[in-house]
This record gives sequence, structure tokens and C-alpha cells, in this order.
Amino acid sequence: MAKDEIRFSALTRENTTDWSVGQRVLQAFEDVSSQLVPEALYQWEDKVGPFESVEKTEPYWAQKAKIQTNGTLSEFPIGLRWKRSRAVKYEAEVSHTDQDIKGNLIEGRLNIHAAVHRKTDWGGLGMRLSAAMDSTVAMVHCFSSYENQECRFGTLENDFRALIVNNGQLPNLGWGMFFGGEFAQEVEPDIVSAAGFFVRKVGKGYWVQVTENINDVASNFPFFSERRIELKSLFRDDLFLIKDEPKVS
Repeated sequence: MAKDEIRFSALTRENTTDWSVGQRVLQAFEDVSSQLVPEALYQWEDKVGPFESVEKTEPYWAQKAKIQTNGTLSEFPIGLRWKRSRAVKYEAEVSHTDQDIKGNLIEGRLNIHAAVHRKTDWGGLGMRLSAAMDSTVAMVHCFSSYENQECRFGTLENDFRALIVNNGQLPNLGWGMFFGGEFAQEVEPDIVSAAGFFVRKVGKGYWVQVTENINDVASNFPFFSERRIELKSLFRDDLFLIKDEPKVS
């Protein structure tokens, strides 16, 4: 059986290669808890050094790599990973916004995979990172045994774990979600709040939570599931592609 894990994903169309973005992202970890401060920096699989401070990470944030294809030399920004193996164990990676060979935008993305740590303010971190990335959409969710089984690439369950947007539709509603960009209009904050759910204006969008505590997902999934059904009913019917809740035996 797969272990419970925390996953955060944020998508953005903004230029993530600008150091101001990196500064905000890395500072968010420090602001939430000293137990979230990175320990080591990586580019691809190569360790480039220890994390010394936010300021000293600037040279690594968006270094350029060069590749020659059919006689044409092109550059692209290298993503940055950082890890922590003590206290709160996690791995984070930013993939920078870019353009493909046709000039189409490739969205930037920040992904975090973390071991469950009950005292960490994952909601607070999610809100800060959503704003730091100027996200179109972002999600933090505890994937417990009910939703953390092996799933094939291309399935809605896999899209949920990876936060893959399909033609303006979201795979499912995670414990905490940021609705920015065109998704901000999907949130009616007064209605969501009146129904007893946490909703907050964050940056250019809204942060919404299914329950007060993310630990509810693993410790009381039936309660979380019931609340998620209720919260999803406050959005348009076709926004979320997964309609049914996992069966709880």
C-alpha cells in the first residue's frame, strides 16, 4: 500500500525565470517554518551545492542551457530542485515558463512531494506559493490510501495527482486550491463562505479549503469526502472531471 503523501502543484503563465519570482518562492518556505528551509540544491540529478540562503540561490535559479538541433543553437532555462531530508522531508522542483519551437507558451510549474508532517501549515505555504508564482491554478492535497494507488498515465486519477488541466477543466478538487487567472471567476466567495468553507482573496485569485485541517484527509476521509462533495456543488457542474468519490470500506 502506498504511503500517505502531501503534494503541491502550481501552474503559471508568468515569467518564472525572473529572480523576483525565485526570491518570493524560496522565502515562502522560510516564512512558514524553519523546518521547511531547503538543505540542498539540484539541477536535474546533479547536486549543485547546499542551500545557504535565499539571496545566495540567485545564480542557480534560472541558468541557461544550450542545445543544438539541426544546426540551430537554442537556449532554455534549467529548472531548479531543492530537497530536505530532516524534520519535514520534501522535494520541490520548478520548471520555468518557456516557448516551444512554434513560439507557443509552455507554462511554468512548481511541484512539491512531501512526507506527511502533521504540524506543518500546508495551507499557509500553499497560499504563499500560489501568490509567489502568480499562479493560474494551484493545489495542495494529502493523497491518502484512498487516492494514492498506482494509476496509469493519462487517467483522470493521474491528472489529479499531477494537476493536469484539460481544456479549462480541472481533474478534481484538492484539500486546498487556488483559483487564479480565468479560474478566479469560478469562485463565488460569499456563497462559499456562507456554506462554511474557508475562502480567502490571495493575490489575483482565491484560496479555498475543503476542511480546516489537511490532516482530515487521512484521519477522517469520509468526513473530508462529504465536505468535498458539498464544496464542489458550489461550482459549475463541468468544472471538475472526476465526479465520484473513492469508495470507503
